[in-house]
Amino acid sequence: MSGYMQISEEQARKARFWKKFLRLTRGRIPVLRAMEVIIQEETNSLLKNIYSSIRKDMETNSTTFYEALAKHPSEFSVSILELIKTAEKSGAWDDILQEVTDGLQEGTFC
Repeated sequence: MSGYMQISEEQARKARFWKKFLRLTRGRIPVLRAMEVIIQEETNSLLKNIYSSIRKDMETNSTTFYEALAKHPSEFSVSILELIKTAEKSGAWDDILQEVTDGLQEGTFC
């Protein structure tokens, strides 16, 4: 594990979310469907509610992914939100989602 700090279980959990999201969307699954899959597989009821709220905001309120995530600052840090905003503007989803995952796994993001 050279170059990696010891990360918290919360950071590891967040990294797993982003890694799963990356793999689903890289597999050409649309964002709303990817969120639906993540919600179905989530066992933590608090997280399931957060993810459901994000999906609902995107689907019914036509908010962007960034805007929906920003409503949950305890789950998504400013660093991650800024990267997601950049991904929406640039279209570089794969690279940016990998950066988010790596940042959580390295302990540079929370």
